[in-house]
Amino acid sequence: MVIAWLLLGAVLAAPTAQGAPIDWSDTLLKDLDAADAAMRGSHPGAVDLRNPGFVPQLEAASALARARAVNVDSFAGYWWAMKGYAASFNDGHVSLNALADVPDLPTQWPGFLTGFDGDAQVVMTVDGGPGHPPLGARLLSCDGIDAQTLAARRVGDFSGRWNLQASRIQGGGEVLLEQGNPFVPTLRSCAFHVNGREQRHALRWTPLDPAARKERLTDTRRSFRPVNGWHTMPGGGYWITTSSFNADPTAANFQELPRMLQQLTPVADALRQAPLIVLDVRGNSGGASHWSIELARLIWGRDAVDAVRDDSWVEWRASEPNIAQLRGFLEKLKQAPDASPALLHMLESVTEGMAQAREQGQPLWREPANDPAAAASQVEQVGPGHTGRVVVVADASCGSACLDALDLWKRLGAMQVGVETSADSLYMDVRPERLPSGLARISVPMKVFRGRVRSSNEPHVPDRRYDGDMRDTAALEAWISGR
Repeated sequence: MVIAWLLLGAVLAAPTAQGAPIDWSDTLLKDLDAADAAMRGSHPGAVDLRNPGFVPQLEAASALARARAVNVDSFAGYWWAMKGYAASFNDGHVSLNALADVPDLPTQWPGFLTGFDGDAQVVMTVDGGPGHPPLGARLLSCDGIDAQTLAARRVGDFSGRWNLQASRIQGGGEVLLEQGNPFVPTLRSCAFHVNGREQRHALRWTPLDPAARKERLTDTRRSFRPVNGWHTMPGGGYWITTSSFNADPTAANFQELPRMLQQLTPVADALRQAPLIVLDVRGNSGGASHWSIELARLIWGRDAVDAVRDDSWVEWRASEPNIAQLRGFLEKLKQAPDASPALLHMLESVTEGMAQAREQGQPLWREPANDPAAAASQVEQVGPGHTGRVVVVADASCGSACLDALDLWKRLGAMQVGVETSADSLYMDVRPERLPSGLARISVPMKVFRGRVRSSNEPHVPDRRYDGDMRDTAALEAWISGR
């Protein structure tokens, strides 16, 4: 069972006094020391005999960031050096997140931004100013650097996993942003392919405020997170949206998931007989895989779901900080009225097992696979499995427990449509490590998967690609219903 922990840490304000000078190079080095210690002390990769390349990778990441420290004299320099450090792990579960009250990055744009459409980078958002390339113009190069290399250097090196189409969709809009990164040069002019001809445009940089930046980048990603819920479709179909599998009982969308399962349980027979069920996971970046298993049991039946062979298992890094994180979450979950007994049981057994392993000096603890008690469900049902069509709508946001949902649903017969998903490594279930500066936290994976069918950083590729705007639910529904 996969649980996302990244958002469980406290959000703390940066402790710097107003107007006090900051030695940014020293701040960077101290935060790197803390990040290195957390990775060595709590990341399973540091003791994973099956991955001898992890420690050299960690050392290379640290060396690069430390070499950059000599050029760091601002928050932006600190931030991009730390972002490069996290990105070098090439693991979406190792991420850097800003804490409250950090300075804004000094952001400028040329009045337009490109985004990825397949392998091409095309203009996807523009302001009303003159002299810009038109929407749909394809970026060829900037300052003599071809578009693909440009994107990899300016964004991929600081976000990681640039080989994934989903990473390029999510981050490609930042190629033509200037965000104070001292490790990439400011661009002067770019060439575009427009109506069969090459056009060159000088870049005139103007400030872009945080709200406008968010809106423009959303335009380049063409995705969003709909609200969890469900509705019937013409012809007796069901559209079920699970845009999050949040495991945090204090989050609003956590409450939506058990409520939706409770609403769907009385219509389980109708679900199994429905000619079409659409499982919409747009915007779902993970959480707890418990929710996707429960939903599958409603649609296909308990026997069909429990018969799916799973030879995988996990090992947890038995460090004190990891154990403390799990115990803290367990106590929080016990206070939630809708807490899953299966989730509670799993956390209790894992924390006890990790503590015993640590007492015995074992760096990793193997979680028992296919524990019948852990598989217990609150949703009881009988009857045949689903025989109609099941379609999964997924976008580039799909990661972690969302990927596990597709692993299961597709093995049960669901067809995937949309665009290629994100992907995850074999290291997951992260805890947040607050860095000494109070400016950021880095996420530290706590467990490693063994025997998973889907390999490390392997995405789910759609059976049928959707070339329209993934934000347009009505158009999506019409397209699926007509196929």
